Amino acid sequence: MSNDPNERLSKLAATFRDLEAYVQQDKVRIIHYEFEIVGAIDASAAKAGKDLGDAAGIGHTLGIPVAYDPESLLRDTYADVVVHCTGSSLTEVYPQLMSIVAAEKSIISSCEELAFPWVRFPEIAQKLDRRAKETGVRVLGTGVNPGFVMDMLPMMMATASQQVKSVHIERILDVTTRRIQLQRKAGVGLSVSGFQQAASAGAVGHVGLRESALMIADSFGWRMDDVTETLEPVVARERRKNEYFVVEKGYSLGLRQSARGLVSGNEVVRLDLEMSLGAHDPHDLVEINGSPPIRAVIEGGIQGDAATAAIIANCLPAIARSRLTGLLSMRELPAIPYFRPRFHQQNDG
Repeated sequence: MSNDPNERLSKLAATFRDLEAYVQQDKVRIIHYEFEIVGAIDASAAKAGKDLGDAAGIGHTLGIPVAYDPESLLRDTYADVVVHCTGSSLTEVYPQLMSIVAAEKSIISSCEELAFPWVRFPEIAQKLDRRAKETGVRVLGTGVNPGFVMDMLPMMMATASQQVKSVHIERILDVTTRRIQLQRKAGVGLSVSGFQQAASAGAVGHVGLRESALMIADSFGWRMDDVTETLEPVVARERRKNEYFVVEKGYSLGLRQSARGLVSGNEVVRLDLEMSLGAHDPHDLVEINGSPPIRAVIEGGIQGDAATAAIIANCLPAIARSRLTGLLSMRELPAIPYFRPRFHQQNDG
């Protein structure tokens, strides 16, 4: 079998060229015109053997049984890329990542600490990079945040500016209708003391602000003295409730979290995040202090769950056909990772 990712990808694409026929036959298992889902793994033994479509609740079957034993599936199934979504802690998911790499399969992971691990986890990053290069595969950590809104988006916008002195990103999310796991992670419904205890235990708080700050600073060549984070509850001024929680006055509606990076005492990176019930004026804000200065606001903000899924799916073509190997960040991918040239100008000369 060829080790050329472009050759392997072209063979895979040729196999599923007639997408319309698959739609008519109700056999759609394709998440991108070039890709087919060939296997699924879940840590829950209760889902083992179930059809992936049923387990995911999409309303129809996919003809793919969910596996519980990752080793056998990784060993026996040919795949270009494994989409990995099992945890936020790099130290916890590291053995999983190494098993996938050992099976000679590239990875796109939603693990937040994998988005830019070279500073906080240098040994793990080095081992992952070395093993991935040995097996000729790629490992990428990405998502909406970190991976896009609070790092890649401002870095791409800064292309239109020079002499950048500082970057500020603000993300405000109303979590009222978001999944219960996110609301719990934001500390919704906790007392102030309960929030503080949960924050100290790592049960509350967003993972990834530090990775975004480090990626931005490294990209601009800023040697930061330190990155500091603050985390506090957003306290309810009146009683609020939604599908999952009743929050009494004085209790936590969610969190307000910030990361600040300093160079010689001057703030060069500031990332502000609020996730709370009924948050006022949800938005994503990017401010670039450069020449010219840039300020952009996305009203309502980018919906995180759907955007993370889209980012991972859109990065599949770039990871599958890239000639790079090793541990990558979003910076190493093309600016438009899903783009594949269709038409070429003819040279009449």
